[in-house]
Amino acid sequence: MSEWHKYLTRCLLPLNPIPSGGHNWAGIAAIITSSKEALLVKRAVRPGDPWSGDWAMPGGRWRDGDTNLYECIRREVLEETSIDISMLEALGWLPERSPRVRPELKIMPLVLLTNSRLSVILNDELTDYCWASLQKLVYEKRVVNTPRGEILTDVYLLSGGEFVWGLTARIIQEITNCIQL
Repeated sequence: MSEWHKYLTRCLLPLNPIPSGGHNWAGIAAIITSSKEALLVKRAVRPGDPWSGDWAMPGGRWRDGDTNLYECIRREVLEETSIDISMLEALGWLPERSPRVRPELKIMPLVLLTNSRLSVILNDELTDYCWASLQKLVYEKRVVNTPRGEILTDVYLLSGGEFVWGLTARIIQEITNCIQL
């Protein structure tokens, strides 16, 4: 295990017990390569979706039939990207959090490690993906239009004028702080 894996693992909650999840829960997969790249996906534009068109990490809402939060994440990531997270090394959980636009929704990110970039096949919920170098992401403050109006918030710049903001930016910030970038 490399030095940065050790730093990251120390910041995470243990894998067990697996969070039980339930109604008003969602899970996110923070999939990171050994070269410190994170998988980001772009959500399709959909009316009524507060995260419509945003860049995020794969994952999604709890559904009836999910047995725990790990299985919810596994199902969502497989549906969205064709990646089976059971084939990756799970490092641990980031603490529970809620998005500012949906404070009743509880989200726990699961941090997973892969040796290299994985093949991604997007479903119709997503329009694009990238492997973003955590070492090269540029941080800045920016005014962002949200369903509740304009806010000044933290963003990470991607290529082509695209950016990551909100909960995903906070997760990236937490991970990069843990691995001391």
